[in-house]
Amino acid sequence: MQCPRAVIFDLDDTLAESFQPPKHQMVTKLGLLLDRIPLAIMTAAGFTRIEDQFLSKLADSPYISRLYVFPNSTAECYVCESGKWHTAYSESLTKDERHAITVALQESLADTELFPAHPKHEPMIIDRDAQIAFATLGLDATLEEKQSWDPDQAKRKRLVAILEKKIPQFEILMGGMTTIDITRKNVNKAYGVRWLSTHLGIPANEMLYVGDALYEGGNDAVVMSTGIETRAVGGPDETERVIDELIVACSA
Repeated sequence: MQCPRAVIFDLDDTLAESFQPPKHQMVTKLGLLLDRIPLAIMTAAGFTRIEDQFLSKLADSPYISRLYVFPNSTAECYVCESGKWHTAYSESLTKDERHAITVALQESLADTELFPAHPKHEPMIIDRDAQIAFATLGLDATLEEKQSWDPDQAKRKRLVAILEKKIPQFEILMGGMTTIDITRKNVNKAYGVRWLSTHLGIPANEMLYVGDALYEGGNDAVVMSTGIETRAVGGPDETERVIDELIVACSA
C-alpha cells in the first residue's frame, strides 16, 4: 500500500460497531496515523458522539488540527482551532423541512407496513437538525439482530424508493446495516470529500476513503464519483488492519 495524502473514515461498522463506542486500540491507532497524515471522520452520527468517543481521547495530539469531523452525513464540518472545535460549515435543515421528512417517513411506514413489529425493538426517527436519521431497529439492537434484519438491504431499498417519490428534494441514503439518512439534496459524503479536497489542496484521487457501505445505494458509495481511492471493510477489525498497513506505509 502507498501512503495517501489524507484518509477519510466512516464510523459505524467501520471504526466501531454500529452505535457502539470504538475499542481503545482503535482510537490509539488513529492517533498514530494522525501523527503522519491528515484524517477525517465522515458519519451519519452527531458531533456530540464523536466528541465523546474520539476527540476527547485525541485532544492531546499535537496534530489535532488536522483531524476533520463531518457529522450528520457531512451536512456539517468541524475543525479544531487553538484547542477548540468550531463549525467550518453547516447545511442545516429548516424546521419545515425536518417536519416534511418526518411526515413522509411516518406515512411511508404506515402505508406499506414495510417493517413489521419487531419483538424487541421499535423503529426510531432521530432529528439531528442537519439530518433526519431513521433507525429501523432503534439504537439498542445487538450486532446479530442488525445483521439478520435486512441482510440484502431489500427492506430499506423499498423504503428509499418510496421516499424518493414523496420527498425528491432531499438526499436519501442507506447507512450501516439498519439506517436511512436524509439531508439536503446533494449533501452527502461526496460533498464532504470535495470540500476537504479543496480545503487541503489535495486532489481527491490522492486521498483514501475507508468504509463499510460502499455497496450500491450505501451512503459511502457516493464518494466514488469524486475519484477518491476506496477500501471496503467488513467491520472494525478489518479497519484496524487497514490502519496498521497505513501506519507502516506512511512511516517510510
